[in-house]
Amino acid sequence: MKKIFLLMLLICAVMMNGCDFGKKEPAPVTPPKQEIKQQSFIVYRAAADGREKLLPEKFTINDNGKSVAENALIALVSTKPQDASMEDVFPIGTKVLSLKVDEKGTAYANFSKELTKKSQGSYGEMMLCYAIANTLTEFPEIKRVQILIEGQKVTTISGHMDVEEPLIRNKDFL
Repeated sequence: MKKIFLLMLLICAVMMNGCDFGKKEPAPVTPPKQEIKQQSFIVYRAAADGREKLLPEKFTINDNGKSVAENALIALVSTKPQDASMEDVFPIGTKVLSLKVDEKGTAYANFSKELTKKSQGSYGEMMLCYAIANTLTEFPEIKRVQILIEGQKVTTISGHMDVEEPLIRNKDFL
């Protein structure tokens, strides 16, 4: 009888040792919710009726790790106006390659060569250049804008307006 009792006790001990009786599973770890940050900004677009005016268009996007100014420039170039009273003056395929701002407040807006591909008159070129300048000078750290094509200064975009020197905000168009 003692042998049977010891044998039963041994079997129970082995079984309990191999099983997880009494052990609790750890609660699943839920990562903390990350708050999605948003960026709001204004871009300026040419008036569709041919007036020498730039009209404001407000954007709010999710933060993608880029500066607000760079996202504003990308939105200006790569999106169509949301309102029929505005016109897109950027050639198809134009890309923002980079945006850098120096300590003096000059923004270097670097575009792909497609920026120069649209055959446009002086009005179109002026609206394009000041859409860029006025959009970027919305940000207090930017005082003037140097337009670059493929990293190089250019004299003009399409032959009508001198852009060799940085542009300042033009309030006459607002």
